[in-house]
Amino acid sequence: MRSDNYIICVGRQLGSGGREVAKKISERLNIAYYDKEIITAAAKESGLDMSCFEKVDEMPSSSFLNCFGGGFEFPFYPVVAGADNSCMSRNNLFQIQSETIINLAEKGSSIFVGRAADYILRDHPRMLSIFLTADLEDRINRVCTLAQVDKSQAKQMISECDKKRADFYNYYTFREWGNAAGYDMCLNTSVLSIDQVVEDIVKVVAEKFL
Repeated sequence: MRSDNYIICVGRQLGSGGREVAKKISERLNIAYYDKEIITAAAKESGLDMSCFEKVDEMPSSSFLNCFGGGFEFPFYPVVAGADNSCMSRNNLFQIQSETIINLAEKGSSIFVGRAADYILRDHPRMLSIFLTADLEDRINRVCTLAQVDKSQAKQMISECDKKRADFYNYYTFREWGNAAGYDMCLNTSVLSIDQVVEDIVKVVAEKFL
């Protein structure tokens, strides 16, 4: 592992602006950005169909609205229509995805969104873990805008998606998703603007790693 690489891992509540924050940080620092790209890379490296990895992803990858569509098996895995559900065990698929995250981190400085990357890369000597939250009303309004749904649907999406993210994270890490004690920084995008959050994170990265 290159000693000059640094890694930023972003956990986020749905509607808190996590993806936007991560993309802006990636652009500011000129580092690689990985979100859905993680499962694409895992499928490519393993030779398995991407639908297999959607079973262990935080949520179905086909669309933003699929947050609460398609049905779920215990405790949190999406059932992908038409997928070969016997392709590999879920834990093995998660292991492959974890190895992909480690390999991507070795290639250069990067920012990872979700998928328990902070736990998978917990032994990386230059890793900053972040969790983003926001007030519920602000999250609802953001989801309404992004997904073009009404407030009732947005609230349901938030509840369903955050539960799946928490179940996924807690199951594989034996930690508590969103617990401030488990992260280096916790920021509220209702208190700070997206640009202020980006600025604060970039400042910490500069102080710690650059």
